[in-house]
Amino acid sequence: MLTLKNVKKDYPSGENVVRALRGVTLSFRRNEFVSVLGASGCGKTTLLNIIGGLDRYTDGELIIGGVSTKDYTDRDWDIYRNHRVGFVFQSYNLIPHQSVLENVEIALTIAGIAKSERRKRAMETLEKVGLGEELNKRPNQLSGGQMQRVAIARALVNNPEILLADEPTGALDSETSVQIMDLIREIAGERLVIMVTHNPELAELYSTRIVRLSDGLVVSDTNPCEGEEIEAAESTRTAGENAAGSNCGCEKAQKERAAMSYATALGLSGRNLIAKKARTLITGIAGSIGIIGVSLVLALRGGFASYISATEKDMLSEYPLTISETSLDYAAIMQSLEGSNVNVDISRLDDSIYVNSFLARLANDMMSTNIITQEYLDYLDTVDSNIYYARRLQYGGDIGNNLFTNMSFQTAIEGGQNVKLTCALSLNHLVSMFTDQLEDHAVVGKYQTYSTLFTSLLNVTYEIPNNPAYVLSQYDLVAGEYPDESSETEFMLVLNNDGGMTDLTLAQLGLLSVEDVLELFTKDEDGESALKYISYEDILAKEYTYYPNDFIYTKTTIAQDKLPIGSWIRDNFYVTKPQQSGTKIKISGILRAKDTTTYGALSSGLAYMPGFTQKYLADCRASDIAVDTAQKEGMKQEVYSQSFTDIVSGTGNRYFIQEATLRSLGAEEMPKSIQFFVKDFACKDVLTAYLDRWNNEIKAGDESSQIQYSDTVAVVMLLVRGMLDAVTYVLVAFTAISLIVSSIMIGIITYVSVVERTKEIGVLRSLGARKRDVRNLFNAETFIIGLAAGIIGISSAYLLSIPINAILFALTEINGLAALPFGQALLMVGVSVVLTLISGLLPANAAAKKDPVIALRSE
Repeated sequence: MLTLKNVKKDYPSGENVVRALRGVTLSFRRNEFVSVLGASGCGKTTLLNIIGGLDRYTDGELIIGGVSTKDYTDRDWDIYRNHRVGFVFQSYNLIPHQSVLENVEIALTIAGIAKSERRKRAMETLEKVGLGEELNKRPNQLSGGQMQRVAIARALVNNPEILLADEPTGALDSETSVQIMDLIREIAGERLVIMVTHNPELAELYSTRIVRLSDGLVVSDTNPCEGEEIEAAESTRTAGENAAGSNCGCEKAQKERAAMSYATALGLSGRNLIAKKARTLITGIAGSIGIIGVSLVLALRGGFASYISATEKDMLSEYPLTISETSLDYAAIMQSLEGSNVNVDISRLDDSIYVNSFLARLANDMMSTNIITQEYLDYLDTVDSNIYYARRLQYGGDIGNNLFTNMSFQTAIEGGQNVKLTCALSLNHLVSMFTDQLEDHAVVGKYQTYSTLFTSLLNVTYEIPNNPAYVLSQYDLVAGEYPDESSETEFMLVLNNDGGMTDLTLAQLGLLSVEDVLELFTKDEDGESALKYISYEDILAKEYTYYPNDFIYTKTTIAQDKLPIGSWIRDNFYVTKPQQSGTKIKISGILRAKDTTTYGALSSGLAYMPGFTQKYLADCRASDIAVDTAQKEGMKQEVYSQSFTDIVSGTGNRYFIQEATLRSLGAEEMPKSIQFFVKDFACKDVLTAYLDRWNNEIKAGDESSQIQYSDTVAVVMLLVRGMLDAVTYVLVAFTAISLIVSSIMIGIITYVSVVERTKEIGVLRSLGARKRDVRNLFNAETFIIGLAAGIIGISSAYLLSIPINAILFALTEINGLAALPFGQALLMVGVSVVLTLISGLLPANAAAKKDPVIALRSE
């Protein structure tokens, strides 16, 4: 069964060498109870450790099952210890944080036995040693005899061929020692038992053979193997080696394994950490401090990034990507305003300054003129419509010239008589009317200088994007109905984000009377304006009349007002023309921005449908003045007009000269600008890449045909995101210092754990665990600590986000500025795990390299 041939073992001790075994030659039968006796230091335990594969002999040969162990690998020794040998130690060497059942199961776990099978075999073995009722107790709840029975059960559970007992009764009283020896003698009938003891009485009473050692040599053997037995073993040696190679010399070696699974390593480490739960909790909290800091920084960045993203999306609506006849490079403008790119020799300036040629660069490098052609419009028609909500083409012209509403006001007619007049005024000429009224009315007095404010608002009408779903995703319909896109007679009134509208805009739309405007300059007793609200009902009842250009511009056929025949005259308002000659327009609905909309696609004012745009363009292009202007090859047309005051009073000639072009008349065939309301920044990137393809591929080299676009949002957001990223990097770098400190601390704690669990390392190695398994055991411990620290860290970050958001909301009125994205939370848990694993590498490697013999001797 087992043969030692001239086995020697030397231990270096400083400059000297301790010769523990000086040449031991012994053979053991398959079934016998051998006691090894001798004085302390004679080499008994060393012999036992070499037989058990815990220690390596210096010289000689150990033959197991007819196979020499000279070429055994670490894997072979691990398998041998797990499947061939069972150890029973004097100090029991039970793992304290495991139950009785788990202590016995561990050898089967390392052997790769399924859970149900190993649980069954462990329970059966514990029943045999009389501990069937103590399965769930911990070692510290057992007596010495019971603990030794557990150790014997652990040694037997894998049904080993050899049982090695090192002073199994050394820590027991006499009565308990007899019980343990009776149990070992019973076991010896089934296998080889080799026991090291100092008690010759026990050896004489129970063993079938006694071997005595002295100074590392065998001095007596009561029942040595005979020569025929040895010769028979030698004859099987070659056959055994050929059959099993170096795999422990047995038929089933190829199927055997000795490897602890990662799940087992996690379980062992987890139970150890639970047993020391207070320290584990403190370690987890300490390790989480860095995670909390970085997570809060990321939470703030995530919240601000989400706010910026929402703002970006809104800004993409308010500042759509625009292709217009004139394009500005905003990035270049911002850079130039900060300073010139010209290298200036400062020493030559003396008492003078150099001229930074901003205007020259603006004209030559920052501003471009685009010639929009039908070919380019056809190219834009092939853009993927899934990347934008709506596309809007603007042709110029101003429907404020063509849209009229009835107004009443006091005025002085010829002769100085004050009368109240009611007439239809165009929206643009309402500005002139209000300006004159404020300048002339005595009530306003010192406020007359503010009359010019009305001239600052001349564009309060525009086309609504042709996507109702997109509009209603940003705005609520608070009154009326949403018109069909093809409608030519239904407009929408768009309110400010706060649900109101400025008095200037309301006045220009004819929703405020002259008296209402004058009252705005007076205060009530509380210091508030007298007029505060206009009902939705009054707004929806408001009517307008649309007149095409042929009603606005008249060509003289006879000389009048000293103007030559063929001159164009602009009639400013239609006191004398029948109202039914125009098209009635009504406000069908009112829109108000949602609470979640910071920047929307619409501005405060009067929005008309695409159907009206088509009617307006068709009327403008067919108008007489447009035809006349086009026949003059696009030359500017002189249009004579008259002031509001002179027309009302019936005096004065048409002496104001205005210049009209096809563009200003709304009659140009090519659009003045094209706007894309893209869905998000990714879609914008797709669109800009498509637009760049026109310049870089289709019209490459033809600068006159290249088209530049304006991307205002990109410039602003690039700056904002750059600042956010910079601040984030600085804060993360600062808080990451605590991560490094936490990692060092966890490495120290892991090393302490290695020291505390040194005996457990020896036990696991004696049961066949590999060095890799020991390393995995402590890696699993650091993994659990890192995972716990990460979970504590992100949980704390989420909890702290609640008061942080409350404080930030009180300061900024922006909600959710601290929001840790779930993906980044998982990332921080991963970072915590990785850092703790790295910090535990050195202690884990040190644990794996520990000598199992020395580890078993530790206390």
